[in-house]
Amino acid sequence: MRIIEKPIISREVMEMPLFPCFKIDLSKSVNNLIQQFIDVRPTQNWLLLADYAAQTQQQLWTAWVLCQRAFEQNRALARSIDAEFLRYIAATHHVSEAFKKVGISDNHGYAWIVNLPEYENVNGEMVPILDDDKTTAIVDNLCKKLDLSLIDGIPELTVHGLNKLGLKVDVISENTGDLLVGLTISTELNS
Repeated sequence: MRIIEKPIISREVMEMPLFPCFKIDLSKSVNNLIQQFIDVRPTQNWLLLADYAAQTQQQLWTAWVLCQRAFEQNRALARSIDAEFLRYIAATHHVSEAFKKVGISDNHGYAWIVNLPEYENVNGEMVPILDDDKTTAIVDNLCKKLDLSLIDGIPELTVHGLNKLGLKVDVISENTGDLLVGLTISTELNS
C-alpha cells in the first residue's frame, strides 16, 4: 500500500484576490449616512461595515462564501445579502444584533465600504467576479455623493477589534486569524 502525499499549502498563499473593501473617514460625512448610503448604492451588494469589524482577508472571504451559500440554498436568515454578510461578520444568528455589533453608528470615525461581488460557479466552487475599475468608480462616486474620504488601510488583526467581535484575546498570535475564521464559521453551525 502506498500513501499519496498531498502538498501542504502555506497559510500565507491565498487563492482569493484581495477582498473589495475600502476604508473611509466618516468625519465629514452627510447626516443620516446609513439611509443616504442605502439610497445611492447601486445594489444590496454594497454595505458599510464598522472599522474594527474587518480583521483579515480570510475572515471577509469566509463570510462572503457562507452568506452566498446561504442565499443559494434558501437558508439565509436575513432578507438581504448585505445583512446576511453582517450577520456572519458579527458571528451571530440574530440580524438585529449584527447591525448593532458591526454596523456603523454616529460615534464611528472610520468605516469600510464593502462590495460583495457576484460569483460564477466553476467546477462546484464559487469564484468571485471582480472588476477593479468598475468597483473603484462606484466607490469614488459613493464617496463624492456622501462626502466621504477614502483613506489608506487594509483589514488587520487588532485586539480591540477582536474583542468587539466577541473573540476575547489579550495578544495576537499566529493562530488568532484561524480563531477568527472559526468564529465566523460558527455562525453557520448555530443558524
